[in-house]
Amino acid sequence: MRHKHITIVGVSLITVVVILSILMYYFNQDECPVGTFLCRNSTVCIPQRNWCNGFKDCPEGDDETLLNCSDLYGSWTFFYKERNWKTAECDSSNCPRGCNCGDCTVTCTGFTKIPPNLSGGVTRITLVNSSLAQVGAQELKAYTELQFLFLQNNGIVSLDYGTFSSQTHLYWLVLSNNKIESILRGQLIGLKSLELLKADNNSIEIADLSDLENSTSLEFLDLNRNLLTTPGLILPFLPALDQLFLDENRLESITESLFSGLPRLKSLSLEGNYIQTIDANAFQSLAELTELNLAHNQLVTIPPHVFRPVGNLTKLLIGYNPFENLPISLFSPLGNLQSLDLQEIDMDNVGENMFDLFPKLDFVYFKKFHYCTTYAPKVQKCRPASDGVSSLSHLLGKPLLRAAVWGISSVTFLGNALVLWGRFTSKDENRVLSIVIRNLAGEFSFPTLSDMLMGIYLFVIAVEDIRFRDNYNQVASTWMSSWSCTVVGILAMTSSEVSVLILSFMSVERFMLIAAPLKGHRALTPHAASSSMIVIWIIGIILALTPAIHWRSSTRFYGVNGMCFPLHIDDPYLVGWQYSAFIFLGLNLLGLIIIGYVYAGMFASIWRTRHATPLSVGDSEFALRFFLIVMTDAACWAPIITLKILALLNYPVAPDLHAWVVVFILPVNSAVNPLLYTFTTPKFRERLSEGWFGKMRSYVARKHSAQETPISSSLSNRNIVLSLSGGSKCPADKKITRVKSLNNDGLVNGLHDHIL
Repeated sequence: MRHKHITIVGVSLITVVVILSILMYYFNQDECPVGTFLCRNSTVCIPQRNWCNGFKDCPEGDDETLLNCSDLYGSWTFFYKERNWKTAECDSSNCPRGCNCGDCTVTCTGFTKIPPNLSGGVTRITLVNSSLAQVGAQELKAYTELQFLFLQNNGIVSLDYGTFSSQTHLYWLVLSNNKIESILRGQLIGLKSLELLKADNNSIEIADLSDLENSTSLEFLDLNRNLLTTPGLILPFLPALDQLFLDENRLESITESLFSGLPRLKSLSLEGNYIQTIDANAFQSLAELTELNLAHNQLVTIPPHVFRPVGNLTKLLIGYNPFENLPISLFSPLGNLQSLDLQEIDMDNVGENMFDLFPKLDFVYFKKFHYCTTYAPKVQKCRPASDGVSSLSHLLGKPLLRAAVWGISSVTFLGNALVLWGRFTSKDENRVLSIVIRNLAGEFSFPTLSDMLMGIYLFVIAVEDIRFRDNYNQVASTWMSSWSCTVVGILAMTSSEVSVLILSFMSVERFMLIAAPLKGHRALTPHAASSSMIVIWIIGIILALTPAIHWRSSTRFYGVNGMCFPLHIDDPYLVGWQYSAFIFLGLNLLGLIIIGYVYAGMFASIWRTRHATPLSVGDSEFALRFFLIVMTDAACWAPIITLKILALLNYPVAPDLHAWVVVFILPVNSAVNPLLYTFTTPKFRERLSEGWFGKMRSYVARKHSAQETPISSSLSNRNIVLSLSGGSKCPADKKITRVKSLNNDGLVNGLHDHIL
């Protein structure tokens, strides 16, 4: 019976956590969380950043297929173009071992050179996963009818001069995923009919394509993921080239002459280079250009009239560049734009009427979802449609979140209000402990403090969600940039950090008093406790105010989303991410370690004392309460710390986890502290027994006992109450003696009152 109450509390807490976890899992199974997308024929949801990134994350690899990674806007017509390729007849009876042959096609693996003695009429050779190292000049001479040559993953380092001199009918040449270091004049001679050349994923430092000059057939050129620099890329006059891909090379500038010989170019992709400068006339010859990708470069400025020659652009990608300014005049010639990517670009200094220049705009991609309504309210397809917390219509995007924030804020506020009332009306001898608890749950020289602030924070978010219901898209930017959002965020941060500091302080103080009382440590006086609390509050407020002051003139620290709390797990490297990491991975992790260590030390000390003295006040109760104290701290901070680490390691974290963490995990300590530090203590149960609840229980007990056996007249009602409630069984006229003796393990002044 001694640990009945604490057991009920512990089981209830664990049950609530399990139920909430199940609900969270259930409500996220119907569809992928916002910001993630469902893989084909599976229930796997892949974050947006993992689609078309060069790595297959879906079970069937559909996140990297050409169809999924293509945009309807721009020029992707090459692969859908009707062609009249030649047909041929050949003898496929002579098929080397290790090859599959049929219909003038040969597919081989594991060779050290191109197989000899194939049919002279072969039109397609696929040789993959072999060790060629070098393609000799004589290896292809006999295959004059060859139309398609696929040489991927063969370790090719170089090509001989005149390697393809006999392949006048070759349409597609694929050299992907090799180790080719250069393409020089003379190596591509003879390719008069070449339509497609893919040499991506090599180590090419110099690409001189002079052998293809004046080609009226070459339409598709892919040199992605090589080591090309601007001087190392030589593009001759190619009047038919339609699409050029130079992603993830080492180009540092776009000169006026670099693309001057490509008059028919429609799609140009330069993503992931080191481009810092663009000549004012860099696109002068690209009048037919419809798609331009300059994303993921190092552009700070762009010449104001650089886009004037490319007025036919329908798709422009300039996201992920450190632009300092984007003047409206830069985009004025682009009235035909239908897709515009401005991801990771701050739009705070851009005029809101900028998008009036794009009447045909259908897709736009921003850094923050509230830019959609601020800058492009007339664009139907705007991304991101949510920041993981809010949607375009609601501050809290999911019904479960909207219901939970009311319930948890009420529990947190009312629970701590009861502690406040109980501690101020209590005549507890331990004034030091009462002061500390008041600072955790209630009032001490300030209007609202510690855990109660978390309830107030959640209550404000709940009220704002109702106020913005169904029209959040119209006020999102105003709300997140407002002082109201900043103040609410400061309240939540103050509550969080003061709670951690007080719990750590209280744990260390109790540990020193209980585990080592003979080493000179004295219990805090009420004055010292009050001073300590004031210092902790000053530190907590400074920690919360510092980022608001430091980043007041740049991107908002607290207004990163509608909940105004800077966890930085959905976008870990937003402005102020270093400070967020310092708080949650530094201070809070240290506090969690301290609390776990000192409670383990206290329990070990008490365990030894139990075996050294006849005193017995319930080992299991101490063990369970210690476990619950450490568990609730871990349940609050361990998930947040883990998510922060994963986010900083660029592990894909679902954006909507931010809202679940803030509503369900962050308030765990604030809601549970009243139960652990007040409502479950023996003194609270004793006071409860002496009150109206105890009188009711006493009345029921007397009535029940009268039906079974007479009650001895020597026992008073008070003794019955104390006996039934687990209190002292001593006669009422005797004062209950408290343990004051000191031993080597340091039990002082009543274990229950000190340990809490």
